[in-house]
Amino acid sequence: MQRNKENEFDEEFDIPLHRKRPFGAGIKRKKVEFVPARDPDAGLSTATTSTATLVGDLYATIVLKSDPENREAKKSEEEAKEAAQICPDCGLDVSSTTQPHEAALVHQVSLQHTMPPSALDRSRMGVRTLTSQGWDMDAHEGLGREREGIRHPIKVKEKSDKLGIGATTLRTQDKKKEKPPRPINKKELKRHRAKEQQRNERLQREILGGVDVEKYLRGDGSDGGLLHHDDDKKKTSQEKSKQDRIQFARHLL
Repeated sequence: MQRNKENEFDEEFDIPLHRKRPFGAGIKRKKVEFVPARDPDAGLSTATTSTATLVGDLYATIVLKSDPENREAKKSEEEAKEAAQICPDCGLDVSSTTQPHEAALVHQVSLQHTMPPSALDRSRMGVRTLTSQGWDMDAHEGLGREREGIRHPIKVKEKSDKLGIGATTLRTQDKKKEKPPRPINKKELKRHRAKEQQRNERLQREILGGVDVEKYLRGDGSDGGLLHHDDDKKKTSQEKSKQDRIQFARHLL
């Protein structure tokens, strides 16, 4: 066998490429035998009902009067059908098929859903003490006798400052923004300078215009100095005022 294969291989090897048979030339395929289609109603047995019985029953229901017992039975059947159409979970009428009603939002909300287990750490001391006293953490109920308390522990905030408990820090008040100065005209500048000059003169008179200071600065003539001519004017003015007073008193008398 091996020699025959080697001989065949040698023969094929010696054949030039343009004379070789194409790939898959000697392979034969089996013929596919198709099964003819059958009549779909051939295997089904249809129940033949006589039309005479149907017509007779229809005539009897129209002509004959129904008994009161039959009426009550019919009413009870209708009520049972209506009760069957009301959903016991959500209380709505099931007018259509059951699938869209079960997918409705009202029906889904009224159903009792299974709650996921609690995410609290069961190794904590507080959780262990509460469970030992009868509290069920997976029931999603609060603390207290009526189970209306808090369901989750209070969140703890990190305290980074050194203040005591309950101490409040004063809020820094925002500095009031100063308005920029209004531009000044020439008239306002001149008026401002005049006011400043008057103010300076008044301060000089108040500070340097005292009697003791004038006496100290000008002298009273005892040191051989001469009095200023302003002193003579003051004396003459004082004498004139005295004379005027005397004349006014004489006129009154």
